[in-house]
Amino acid sequence: MIDSATRHQIFVQRYAAGREREAQISIERMIDEVSKRLSGELTEYSQARLTTLLADLQIASQKLLEALGEDIKSEAIDFAQYEAEFNQKMMQQGIDADVSVPAAAQLSSAIYTSPMKLVPRETYTIADALSMFSRKKANQIVQTIKDGVALGDTNALIQTKLSEIGVLQKQQAATLTRTITNHVSTEARYITLFENQDLMEGYEWVATLDSRTTLICGSRDGIVYEFLSTNPRPPAHFSCRSTIVPKVKREYDLLSEVTGNRPSAGADGKKPISASINYGSWLSKQPARFQDEILGTSRGKLFRAGGLKIDKFVDTSGMQYNLDELRKLEPLAFEKAGL
Repeated sequence: MIDSATRHQIFVQRYAAGREREAQISIERMIDEVSKRLSGELTEYSQARLTTLLADLQIASQKLLEALGEDIKSEAIDFAQYEAEFNQKMMQQGIDADVSVPAAAQLSSAIYTSPMKLVPRETYTIADALSMFSRKKANQIVQTIKDGVALGDTNALIQTKLSEIGVLQKQQAATLTRTITNHVSTEARYITLFENQDLMEGYEWVATLDSRTTLICGSRDGIVYEFLSTNPRPPAHFSCRSTIVPKVKREYDLLSEVTGNRPSAGADGKKPISASINYGSWLSKQPARFQDEILGTSRGKLFRAGGLKIDKFVDTSGMQYNLDELRKLEPLAFEKAGL
């Protein structure tokens, strides 16, 4: 199952890349539209005229960004439907029972109402995240113009600053779009598994085995969760690359004797390893310098000499403990590590 999931992750990443580019193009259009509306030297505007212009630009910017959000939401349900059908077909190949596809209404409810826990102890629906993004980015555009006028900048300089802001906003739009794509993919898979939970033990968290994986995802890699709303699902943060795979009950699992491989990218480059190896075990086999690159020097010593597993570096919400907090929680590990 993990091999199939890995192959599918590549497809999802490519799909996300296409959506990211569309989002970036929308940001470019918005910046161009705002720049075109800046006529005459703004420093010569009366306060009333400037106030009216900024209000118009605020509305125009937010409308353009909201249109981007509507495009993302409208594409999401089609993508979710595809994902559900793909997952049903994938599972059917390895399960000795009929696998059902969730109804469109279930999918729609799941992707639009299920929260994304992108920041520890904070949650956002897709609508929440898109609304916040459009509001903040529109405010940023208007504030840049306000600041430029206050500093006496020429229109040309203000437009240059807007272009620079546009570069940052394009990156942020790509990150948000990528994260939403992962959320939709995961929720479609989760609902498909939930629809067939009588065949499942639960769902397994699968992280990416490389140096860019966060501790929250690494600590959850390989854990099998029950179908409870309180249990975590990817994305665990912005740009999260983790996914979930079905954990089929043995009596229905036609592939129970098959151990596949999963990709990894460690200190010695990319290579496939056994799918039974989780992130913590994989990291323990990497050289100290590679571990320190991921964990930091002190946490690296705690991991190696102190005997701390990576799940000890984060709390249940995914918040990373600082060293003082860790020392209070794990004093013996600090003693063993000589810290």
